[in-house]
Amino acid sequence: MGGMVGTSRFVALATSALAASTLAASTLAVVSALTGAPAAAADTGQPGTLYVQDVDWCSDTGPGTQNVPFCSVQAAADVVVPGQTVDIVGPPRHGGRVTVTRSGTSSAPITFQGVSSDPIGTPAAQTLPPLLGGTITLSGVHDVHVSYLLLDHTTTDAVDVKGSQDVVLDRLHIAQQGPEDAPTATDGVSVDGASSDVTVSRSRIYDSHGNAVQVASGAHDVTVTTNELEGSRYAEIAVSGTATADLTGNTLDDACGPGLTIDRGSSATVENTVENNVFTGVGHGTVCLAPTAPAFSVAADSAASVTADYNAFAVDSGRAEYSWGGTGYTTVAAFTAATGQGAHDLDHVGYAYPDATDENSPVIDSADADAPGEPATDVNGAPRVDDPLVTDTGTGTHTTYDRGAFERQDKLSVLGTATPSSGIGPFSVSVTPGGPHSGSWGLPLTYTVDFGDGSPAVTDASGTVTHTYTTPGVYAEKVTVTDANGSSATRTTKVTVGTATPPATSLTVRPEIAQGTVDAGTAFLTLDHSDNWELASRTISWGDASSSSVPVTAGATGHDYDEPFRNDTLTLTQTDIFGRTATATATFRPADSYTPLTPPEYDYQGTVKAHGLLDLTSSTLHTDANGVDAAALRVTVTGGTADGYLTLYPYGTARPSVSALNFAAHQTTENGMTVRTSPAGDVYLYNGSAASVSVKVVTAGIFSHAQYGHSYTPVTPVRVLDTRNGAGGVTGPVASGKSITVSVAGTHGIPADAAAVVLDVQTTSAQAAGSLTVTSHGIADSAVTTSYWTKGQTVSNLTVVPLADGKVVLHNSSSGSVQLVTDVFGYADATGTGSVYLPSTPTRILDTRNGTGTGGRITKLGAHQTLKLRFSGVHGIPSSGTTAADLVLTAVSPATGGYLTAWADGTTRPGTASLDYGTGRTTPNEIMPPVGSDGYVDIYNGGSAAVNVLADQYGAYVTQ
Repeated sequence: MGGMVGTSRFVALATSALAASTLAASTLAVVSALTGAPAAAADTGQPGTLYVQDVDWCSDTGPGTQNVPFCSVQAAADVVVPGQTVDIVGPPRHGGRVTVTRSGTSSAPITFQGVSSDPIGTPAAQTLPPLLGGTITLSGVHDVHVSYLLLDHTTTDAVDVKGSQDVVLDRLHIAQQGPEDAPTATDGVSVDGASSDVTVSRSRIYDSHGNAVQVASGAHDVTVTTNELEGSRYAEIAVSGTATADLTGNTLDDACGPGLTIDRGSSATVENTVENNVFTGVGHGTVCLAPTAPAFSVAADSAASVTADYNAFAVDSGRAEYSWGGTGYTTVAAFTAATGQGAHDLDHVGYAYPDATDENSPVIDSADADAPGEPATDVNGAPRVDDPLVTDTGTGTHTTYDRGAFERQDKLSVLGTATPSSGIGPFSVSVTPGGPHSGSWGLPLTYTVDFGDGSPAVTDASGTVTHTYTTPGVYAEKVTVTDANGSSATRTTKVTVGTATPPATSLTVRPEIAQGTVDAGTAFLTLDHSDNWELASRTISWGDASSSSVPVTAGATGHDYDEPFRNDTLTLTQTDIFGRTATATATFRPADSYTPLTPPEYDYQGTVKAHGLLDLTSSTLHTDANGVDAAALRVTVTGGTADGYLTLYPYGTARPSVSALNFAAHQTTENGMTVRTSPAGDVYLYNGSAASVSVKVVTAGIFSHAQYGHSYTPVTPVRVLDTRNGAGGVTGPVASGKSITVSVAGTHGIPADAAAVVLDVQTTSAQAAGSLTVTSHGIADSAVTTSYWTKGQTVSNLTVVPLADGKVVLHNSSSGSVQLVTDVFGYADATGTGSVYLPSTPTRILDTRNGTGTGGRITKLGAHQTLKLRFSGVHGIPSSGTTAADLVLTAVSPATGGYLTAWADGTTRPGTASLDYGTGRTTPNEIMPPVGSDGYVDIYNGGSAAVNVLADQYGAYVTQ
């Protein structure tokens, strides 16, 4: 019935909860101290306890210990076993619906409980349970307890109990979100008809769009006790067709709808239900949108089996207090006279919240203490106490229980604080807990001081108490004042005991990784968080003239670099609460990750005049995206009337003495290379021929320091296909116009989920001139032409092929058959943990014609001889951490045909070829050989005659 306008109580709850979680992302040490145990740097928590906490180092696939907690409650619910407790420390990182399907036993229940993350010393009235950020479903379970959580819900019930037994829901805070006139009616707690032995106790449920607590037909042995239920659209408690429901000691505050309804043949004992349907009118701004309902309603089919007594009413004048068997009653006297029920009921009790009313309220010390389900503490956890200013009129084992969810307490105050509250251990504190103020009841007071470090509490501490802390940590020093009847108040002070030396610090750095890709220009720091309880501040100097503050509770942080390829020294400076500092350093080199362009972009086709210079702009090459530093290009030249070469290099720089592609007159030649771009993304292309040539440029991929892309992992070069001998499953030449499919992933060191593979495909024994097209199997429009040949010519060409299903397709586009040989050199991984790319200005690092790279020795590389080429530590390449070289290898005017093989120094020469060359033909090929641990690459001449060899450096793959 009627809707309430305004949800001030919910707004206050949500705001306070969010503020609490923002104020303190409590450290593990503080949590330990709150439980009274000394703080520990690597505390794994209590045995048999799983932990959920929003910290940088949480993991839903981890052990769920206090040191490495889960990020979500669901992760704990999926693995918890009988006897275990799940501690939810502050709001979890991942909220949403939690479904519990695992059960405990009667002697070893499963418990989910919130642990406040509010700072030590937060007043009790401002302390809230952790905000779950979702709802809970208990499905087909038994012996499960859920306590001290804040739940908000919109389109579903906050807690659904389905087909479950022996369930306890205690000290929950539940509030409905959304507009009051929302069409969906959802309950705070819903118990279905297949559930039994369910207790809902000491909880607060506000503003439900359905019922606060709804018990369905068929359920039995349900207890709803000592709850504050307020402002529901329908009933605060709705029991339908339920046997043995005990509804006791609740405060049901609903100015419009019914506080409690029982129908469909339910049997229940309804006692001590105080302040049912209290009309708060002006106080809560309540406007009833329909006629008000009776506060307490029992249908005719249930009246004979319901016992009602010791209830109290403070409803609006003229509103029916009861509807019993279809008849309404506006006073207790009329109800009792007609039904014989409610002999001890009270009406017109005024504002019936005992913690706020005067000492004369009739609800104080007037309840039936033996009513089923009545706990020993009230909704706030306060004990049942005797108010000496009120005559005891209650009944049962104790005559001093108050009606409703609240027990009237003595008004007590606690003075004094621990002095000093921090220092280097060991150090002493003093506390003077007593004072001139007495409680409102004038009873004798007892003071107790608990120093929170496991030492015995000091009782009857009326004077000054001193204590020495010896173990470093954070402690909750607590003073409790208790009157002679059991009312108490507590004051807590945070005491920090510092270590003798400043907390040590450390950091590790790696590039940012997300969903298997890497942003190689972003540093991701993992920080030591074991002693962050002692810290006051942390500052990171990033090495690029910038710095930032990092919260002391953070386990990680990151930074984007605008300028790549430098060695940046990162310095972490942390200051503890005593002003002492410690530093740690690490080095990070921003680099590039690789993103293939699928389909490859055919960017430029045109003529370049003799010795002409072409500006390939960033818009042409698709290198105008964020942070692009290099482009993986495939360049084809044709139609020249003279021999020559092409040089590609960054726009705006001096032309280097290198060649990316060498060609003969009247021959089509193709090669790949990775070219560093200018800051604007442009590349120069120079024609080193005496004649004009036709040039086609394809961008196969880009390298960026500001985008997520793939990292690279080199492997020992391995042959995966050779149609000459049947290796790879295909025997014999590939016919004209035919294709073969080659599986390259899941074998030879290439993982099944590799994102791309680096292949060198050789064509030999060609019966006619033609070309080779390589296609990613399963990726549309991914074909790219990688090789051109003349009849009888052997050609090799390196290419990077994206993978969808681990296969590539090789297509013979000639009019004759050709033998195909394929070698694998590495792969772009799907983890982001491989090597990243450092492009360099093209540089010739080997020329046997003039002694470059050979120590000045001018001589050809002899037949079946090996040359050792230094790669790391020279020409701008790092001296360590280099995993693969990016080179264009060239054989110059060979006397006979042959091949070159490049591999990591210190390893066995593989049975592969990096470059095939023919008689008299200067032949280039891009290669990506692994680099030896000593920084060298070996090059072997497999030909029968000596040959001059060139190697031009375009970049390197390095670890970070």
